[in-house]
Amino acid sequence: MNRIFGLRMRHLPCLALFAAFSAIAGSAPPLPIQPGQYTFRHRFAEQPDLPSISLTATIRGHHIVLINPGENRVFPHGVVAEGTLMWNVAIKQWVIGTDAADRSTHEAGGCSEGPEVVDLVNRVYWTC
Repeated sequence: MNRIFGLRMRHLPCLALFAAFSAIAGSAPPLPIQPGQYTFRHRFAEQPDLPSISLTATIRGHHIVLINPGENRVFPHGVVAEGTLMWNVAIKQWVIGTDAADRSTHEAGGCSEGPEVVDLVNRVYWTC
């Protein structure tokens, strides 16, 4: 007997996992940037008109590395941020995530404790 809607009970965990993945993947837009190296601008969330620095962004698939190629102005020389580009469904923006929860947390961007926002279309990296 062990059947629900014609499926064996042992298939239900796989079906639930597929449904969860489909819900996450289906809600994310396609990545709006191709793999490569780009120049991004840094902006402060609380003072977006304040001039800041340029960063070098390297994108490979959904992986991003942001580097400060200059001296210590806003960030030390070197890697500023690195992680996975994730569409956050709560704020409807791309974030640099390190954990699956970064896809749905309301605490993202600006001066929150969550992941930082990256505008891939306009090539802007936002921090507090």
